[in-house]
Amino acid sequence: MEKIKLRTALVSVLVLFGLTGCTLPGFSTPTPFSFPTPDKTMTALFEPTQAVPATSASDDTSSSSNSDTTGDQSTATPKVVPTNTPELTATDEGTDIVEPTATVETEVSYVGPAVRSGPSITASYIDSPIGIDGDLYEWDPPIQKVINYVVYGASHWTDELDCSGTVVAGWDEDYLYIGVRVKDDKYVQEAKKEQIYLGDSIEILFDRYVSADYYLQAMTADDYQIGISPGQYGIQTCYIVNGKVTTTCAPEPPQAYMWFPKAEAGKKTEIKIGALESGKGYQVEFKIPWSLLGVAYPAAGDHYGFAISISDNDKAGKLLQQTVVSNVSTRIYADPTTWGDLYLK
Repeated sequence: MEKIKLRTALVSVLVLFGLTGCTLPGFSTPTPFSFPTPDKTMTALFEPTQAVPATSASDDTSSSSNSDTTGDQSTATPKVVPTNTPELTATDEGTDIVEPTATVETEVSYVGPAVRSGPSITASYIDSPIGIDGDLYEWDPPIQKVINYVVYGASHWTDELDCSGTVVAGWDEDYLYIGVRVKDDKYVQEAKKEQIYLGDSIEILFDRYVSADYYLQAMTADDYQIGISPGQYGIQTCYIVNGKVTTTCAPEPPQAYMWFPKAEAGKKTEIKIGALESGKGYQVEFKIPWSLLGVAYPAAGDHYGFAISISDNDKAGKLLQQTVVSNVSTRIYADPTTWGDLYLK
């Protein structure tokens, strides 16, 4: 019985020794079990998302007031801005954007008086039609103003007999009438259409609405430049009615050409012209429809910008504008501020 108890105790000791032997000195530690490395793609799906830092202090002004200015916003790369753009200034309360100061453009006004201060020509009301034949005998009142101020080519001008003139003007509800008596010791006109100023001819400048651009030194749509040629190669008693020559004028009859406004430039048959020789010179009559000048209702008391000039060429066989004389000494053709006045009486 005692042997059985001794044997049982010995077995129990051996079992206990076997179970604890792995941790006793002299025994090697077994390799611990490790799980396979997880897939990083799957890890990314479950890892928390990192916040992307701001690129500048101005990217998110809504959160800047709650952010530490020494954090990402203060160390991020600043935006590149043009040299003429004010830099952005970060503050504790957010980002203050410095707005550029707006430049206020002052609109220039050219409005002024309704009457030019230069020489004035009076156009008297005509209650009966005038025959446009170049003869000024019908005019009442008589010729009134002198055209003898040299405004171009003074070196080619000798005296009043070389080139000068006098003018008379009238009006009715339909037309502006002009009569000119010219002193010219040698008549040369070999040009036509837009080149008629390169020969003996008349030119008028007309400003329909003086007050609106009184101080503007440039022609606008209400300014007109019209040339009148007495005829090519010589003056004869001939004139145009309704665009047709009533008597033979060879080779070219009198004609009118408008240079300005440019939108309306061209030969103008609406302008009726009569011309004839007169001693050492010539006479020209013409009437211009008010409608061609943009005037709808002419009335006594009206004022318009105006200048009348004479071009002179003394060299036969050449197209030249040697001299220009005008009724206005300051006249510059493209500057209405240098023109005079036309008054309807």
